[in-house]
Amino acid sequence: MPTIPEALSLAFQHHQRGQLAEAESIYRQIIQHEPNHADAWHLWGVAAHQAGRHQEAVEHIERALAIGGPNALFMNHLGAAYASLQRLDDAEATFRRAAEIAPNDPQVHYNLAALLALREQKEEAIVVYRRAVTLAPKFAEAQFNLGNLLREAGELAEAETCYAAALAARPTYVKGAMALANTQLRLGKQTAAESTYKLALQMEPNNVDARYWLGSLLQSQGRLEEAAAELQAAVVLNPRHVESQNNLGCIFRAQKKLDQAEQCFRIALDARPDFPETLSNLGSVLHDRKRHEEAADLFRRALAAKPDFTQAHNNLGTVYHDQRKYEEALACYQRALELEPESAESILNVGSALQMLGKTDEAVELYHKSIAADPQLARAHYCLAAALHTLSRDDEALESYAEALRLKPDYPEAHYNRGFVYLARGELAKGWADYEWRLKCNDYKGRRFNVPRWDGGPLNGRTLLIHTEQGLGDTLHFIRYVRIIQQRGGTVYVEVPPALAPLLRTSGVTGIIPGGSPLPKFDLEIPLLSVPGAVGTTLENIPAQVPYLSAETRLVKHWRTQIRHLPGFKVGLVWQGNRDYAFDRFRSIPLAAYAPLADVPGVTLISLQKGFGSEQLAELAGSFPVLDLAPQLDAGGAFVDTAAVMSNLDLVVSSDTAAAHLAGGLGVPIWLATAKSPEWRWLLERSDNPWYPTMRLFRQAKVGDWSDVFKRMKQELQRKVAERGVAR
Repeated sequence: MPTIPEALSLAFQHHQRGQLAEAESIYRQIIQHEPNHADAWHLWGVAAHQAGRHQEAVEHIERALAIGGPNALFMNHLGAAYASLQRLDDAEATFRRAAEIAPNDPQVHYNLAALLALREQKEEAIVVYRRAVTLAPKFAEAQFNLGNLLREAGELAEAETCYAAALAARPTYVKGAMALANTQLRLGKQTAAESTYKLALQMEPNNVDARYWLGSLLQSQGRLEEAAAELQAAVVLNPRHVESQNNLGCIFRAQKKLDQAEQCFRIALDARPDFPETLSNLGSVLHDRKRHEEAADLFRRALAAKPDFTQAHNNLGTVYHDQRKYEEALACYQRALELEPESAESILNVGSALQMLGKTDEAVELYHKSIAADPQLARAHYCLAAALHTLSRDDEALESYAEALRLKPDYPEAHYNRGFVYLARGELAKGWADYEWRLKCNDYKGRRFNVPRWDGGPLNGRTLLIHTEQGLGDTLHFIRYVRIIQQRGGTVYVEVPPALAPLLRTSGVTGIIPGGSPLPKFDLEIPLLSVPGAVGTTLENIPAQVPYLSAETRLVKHWRTQIRHLPGFKVGLVWQGNRDYAFDRFRSIPLAAYAPLADVPGVTLISLQKGFGSEQLAELAGSFPVLDLAPQLDAGGAFVDTAAVMSNLDLVVSSDTAAAHLAGGLGVPIWLATAKSPEWRWLLERSDNPWYPTMRLFRQAKVGDWSDVFKRMKQELQRKVAERGVAR
């Protein structure tokens, strides 16, 4: 039969090994033999507490104290049992009494501090934890918990010191390493944080949080490949780790891997359907894919979950902006600005919506405010430059473009749009160079081929593919170059919009390939709009010989018989361009604005307007006479009949549309009504145009005001009709 001390030692060994039942059995036997054995009662109470029988633990430890008198160790464990029973007042009083008895016991101070923190008495808890770590500097848990409270209080430097001490005391303390790294990150010590996250991963390679935080740090530094590797490791370990999936999706989106990005965001939302950041990020991917309505719905869901989510308001505004819903976009941007009044991005967005609503002066003011809020925001300088160009303040616009490019030298949109300023000023060499940056813009829709780019030199028997990339008007404008290039000693094919193929073939352009048809083998390629720069076009050598387009002879004769009976001076009208063009509202013109031309005696107005815009004829309800030929035109291909009709007219009056290029290429008289800040090809301030010898320009004096344009046109038309004499 072992002695009581031997039995107590054996029980304690079981206790230390976690064999609580065996330990309790021996404690009970000891007490049966010696009912007033305080240590046995105490240890039995500790075992009961560890087994979750907290009330029993309290009773046993209180019995131990009653037998043995005040004892800091007993009180420490009793306080823990009280705390487990939510008897927090009793727990606090017990811990305080223990601290009085054993003022140099760090464990007592640790437990008291933990209880004080639990009771939100955090300032005193910090004081008590400091006492604990002063007594035991290598007490890792005390250093860690003190660090947590200091971090909450904003004392980051001191918190960092505590976490470092905890980690030094216990080199395998993963929680300490993570807390240290996160604090270093908040202090801006990114290099140190990176090293500490990697240390945590050495200790525990499958730590998802460490992978996530390291990946996010690398992501913030633009080290996207390294970041993706860490975040992918995190989601392999836990596919439903929402934050890792979200950040990985953001990296994939930045890399333009939209399929992978969308997959990540959808997995994250499957785990957490109302996570606003991921809803917004998925919306951005769908916006990138031009799935505007789906994107808008996701942004609205993000805002339902988080109404003060500034970025989601801005993102929803951008969808509306792209849908040409500028009033709705403005409302979203203004709400974002209310939430973050100093946000340079939100100020900028409000300005962009105002600019698209024609309020360019207000937009310029806001762009300046955005720059004041963040002088390093390249997009603000870019937007300011574009607005200044719209206001014909081109010297200032060039300065702003230069600043945008100083901040972001590889900013394709800034280069591209600066090119318009140079081209409009007639500085074509500079303009063509900047214009090439369009190929790097996100919205570039042209073809890309894996053959060398033609540099404008001799073809030397090689085959060149020229391919169109933009609207019908651009094709009609620059198709003139094909014949010139065909004289350079090679074979030239030109891929064109299918609808234009009949007209261009009729015009004698050879090598025509309708878009979507199989392509022949070719050695070189070039987009059509890059050709003028490649061949070194200047104002002095623009190939302006017209006509370079022609109508089918049969159709010219047919339409001559149809319209020659019409009285007087025959004027064809076109007013509406491509409504999908972002700035169409500034260049297309309401048909009602053409009314002054109808007041000129001896004039017959003829509508050549096709498609959208032609409904305005009915809306005018006969307020001035216009003969509508459009329903009879162009069944055989774009502009084939229109070209024949134009060839039989005295004049064409048009807004800035493809029809104006058609008239100019046909060499028929064409009057073009241009916005105050027109497209670059119409140059600045002059009334003629070097691209089209038969064209005359009538420029707006004020943005949005067409009345003065048509007043001047009316006066000039009266003069021309008078020169013609009696009506035919």
